[in-house]
Amino acid sequence: MGTDSGRCFGCAEAAPGWAAALRPANGLAAAVYVLLGLNAVLAAVVVAVDVWSDVLLGRVLDGSDDVGLDDFDAVKSVADAVNGIFLPLALATAVVFIVWFYRIRENADLLAPNGHRHGRGWTIGAWFTPVVLLWFPWQLMVDCWRASAPLDAEGRRRTPSEKILALWWSTWIGSIVVGRIASTMVRHVDLTVFDNLESLRNTIRVEAAGSALRLVAAVAAIQVVNRLTATQQARRADINPLAARAAQEARAQTLVSPPAATPAPADAAAPAGAPEARPLA
Repeated sequence: MGTDSGRCFGCAEAAPGWAAALRPANGLAAAVYVLLGLNAVLAAVVVAVDVWSDVLLGRVLDGSDDVGLDDFDAVKSVADAVNGIFLPLALATAVVFIVWFYRIRENADLLAPNGHRHGRGWTIGAWFTPVVLLWFPWQLMVDCWRASAPLDAEGRRRTPSEKILALWWSTWIGSIVVGRIASTMVRHVDLTVFDNLESLRNTIRVEAAGSALRLVAAVAAIQVVNRLTATQQARRADINPLAARAAQEARAQTLVSPPAATPAPADAAAPAGAPEARPLA
């Protein structure tokens, strides 16, 4: 029975650095949970503000007289507060998530050294490289997901479902694309013209859709972090018992079948001081 790195479990026990290198990511995962949860709450607030703005603009376009500047000032106050929180929270989430991701990749390299399409450095660089960031992080995460999959009773890696990964990545990319569309639309809206209020209303609806996708992506990301961290923790817990059992069996086998003695070479040199053999006349 062998490990995914090509070593038997007895060798893994003989080299404890291999098992010790599988460092748990529970602490980092807990920090990621908190930050992603805050992102989900913030995205929900943005959706609520956008819906509120859409309702107010609809009443203005319908000619209602019960909508005043105070209503829009309240919306603006909430929007300004959200905008003040968004950037620091996004940066903190990105940093902690990438640190967690790098730790997960280090463990995945031990579990499946040849099971990755990209180098470990891409777990950091892929997020900051244009165009590449659209699919490299996804491939990196899928490879870690597969490498960390649990093993069956015979030591074979199971095939885990990747639906939650697909949900996370599709909604995350969708939120980026829809957000860019909303940013482009708002630049072409002239708020001094009454007829453009309908265009502003459409822009707000697009922004609300992007925030809803970001909300789903944050919740799905929490599930991804939770499952991947727990799976690697379970794999790490299984190493030592299997190693001890395999090492014990290997020692017992050695006692039963001792190694055969190695015969001395035929042309071994004579001891020092021995008389040299001479042919008889």
